[in-house]
Amino acid sequence: MNLPRLLFALGYAGLLPFVAGPLWLSVAPQTAPDWLDRAWLLYAAMIAAFMAGSFWGLALVVAENPAGLFGMVLSAGLMLLAWGASLLPFREALPALAGVFVLLGLAELWRERELDPMSSYFRLRIVLTLGVLVCIAWRFVLG
Repeated sequence: MNLPRLLFALGYAGLLPFVAGPLWLSVAPQTAPDWLDRAWLLYAAMIAAFMAGSFWGLALVVAENPAGLFGMVLSAGLMLLAWGASLLPFREALPALAGVFVLLGLAELWRERELDPMSSYFRLRIVLTLGVLVCIAWRFVLG
């Protein structure tokens, strides 16, 4: 299945805010506004919740079977984990959100096997997830 180019463009564009925060703090930390980390963290949590919500939509199509029901529970659980991570102090929120993104990657593997195999979508999601994890690690290392 060929996915629309817009999907790839939006996916990679979504990485830009993940890169922007750590990059700003690496290049010109003295100019970074006080709100940067909070905005960056909220963006990460919103993207995690958005990605978790995609499982709801896919599972809804097959809601009457066990895989569909599991997908809906998985979606809600991952969204709640993203929300919970966003409530933590910044330094603790980073590894918590990284864990949510790892779980999203594992959920994507499950989705690929159980609900709807779209290998190019799977590859995109895994590449984007790895990009997010690198940015979270980068920000964590900056202190």
